[in-house]
Amino acid sequence: MLVADTFEQLHCRLRTVNVDVPERSNGRTQDHVEIYSVVRLLGSLSFKLDDFPLAIEKRERPDFLLSLAKARIGIEHTEAIPENAAKEAFLRSQGHGPDLHFTRPASLAEPRKSRSALMAEIEADNPSPGWVGDSVERSWAEAMAHFIGKKVKVAGREGFTLFDENWLLVYDNWPGAALQHQKAVPMLLSHLHINSPWNTFSRVFILDESVLLEFCQTGCSFHAVNHCVP
Repeated sequence: MLVADTFEQLHCRLRTVNVDVPERSNGRTQDHVEIYSVVRLLGSLSFKLDDFPLAIEKRERPDFLLSLAKARIGIEHTEAIPENAAKEAFLRSQGHGPDLHFTRPASLAEPRKSRSALMAEIEADNPSPGWVGDSVERSWAEAMAHFIGKKVKVAGREGFTLFDENWLLVYDNWPGAALQHQKAVPMLLSHLHINSPWNTFSRVFILDESVLLEFCQTGCSFHAVNHCVP
């Protein structure tokens, strides 16, 4: 997919990768989202001189292999989005409902909705009760812990290859109004202390459009997102 001998060459070549992601109703695949996410991951991290030459390869289980000068790192990807929200986004991308609409809180316990039920909600576009207190941060932390835990189980199954290091990259599409990461991160760290992923993934990255969170056993670092725009 990409090979680079220097940091400058890496960033130059990342800008040439096709990261277009179609609408959900227009042929979007997991590969589109995975490549979109990993380009931003690589563009936002600070690699050292002795990490090069560097190569990134698309594969399966895990989704990528990052080869550095002295290590091979498997990168597994997942998108954190409620099933109903993904279906709703698909319907909206087909032209249903208003362009501007209310966002509703999501819950891991929310039952699966039928197409007709989602269509009715989209057309009605009624405001939801909204979020109260720190409910945005609590919901986000619970959701991220859930998706991380699911991938830990996947990585433990037969056919999943573990490398020198193994990273998890979460593309964050969880609904939430004005999420405050400074409040939410300690909540997620508490979840990860109880259900630790560190025996499987040495790093867990959570990516949205503005920030890349890097979690490890000792805490969390914040990175500005480099979108690698040509």
